[in-house]
Amino acid sequence: MTIFVGITGGIATGKSTIVKFLQKKGYKVHDSDLVVKKIYSQPNKQLLATLKNIGLSNSIKNKQIDKGVIRNEIFSDKTKKKKLEKFIHKEVRISRNHFVKKHKNKKNKIIFFDIPLLFEAKLSNICDYIILLYAPKKIKIERALKRKNINKEAVINILKNQIDDKIKKKKSDYIINTSKQKKHSFKMILEAVCNILERNA
Repeated sequence: MTIFVGITGGIATGKSTIVKFLQKKGYKVHDSDLVVKKIYSQPNKQLLATLKNIGLSNSIKNKQIDKGVIRNEIFSDKTKKKKLEKFIHKEVRISRNHFVKKHKNKKNKIIFFDIPLLFEAKLSNICDYIILLYAPKKIKIERALKRKNINKEAVINILKNQIDDKIKKKKSDYIINTSKQKKHSFKMILEAVCNILERNA
């Protein structure tokens, strides 16, 4: 039996750092963010058609996608946001299903899904265990503002569209505070993985 573990957390909670660490340790992780980045950086005909159909043609420039335009539009228009998310979630689901099939065939004991919007997308049912990466709001904002092409208003909008951490904590099996040193986060994630494997030995 393969154990499915979901890793989630709001913006700038260290998901990429944890995922890279797990991969270095030899664990297999399906990275939803990476799939989404590929969808936007290598847009297919279906994505371009979807953007045109939902009124986001202005985000297409020479068959390339301007994510800043999309971000600004969808946070002020929930209908566009839902339609775009429906397309993106479908593409990510197809990729995740291929990943599951591949590693089930290889009989991996445990695999991970890195899903930033796991609760928002109602995907907790596909996980045997959920690990929540958490950091106080102030730290999340500070970290996010160090990224390229994002301002404080955009960060606040993203946080508003994510489920409150109090609710996420109640729905998670393991909670890791990533506001401390990386060493602490790495230690905690390994402890969680060991605990899961022990419970399923």
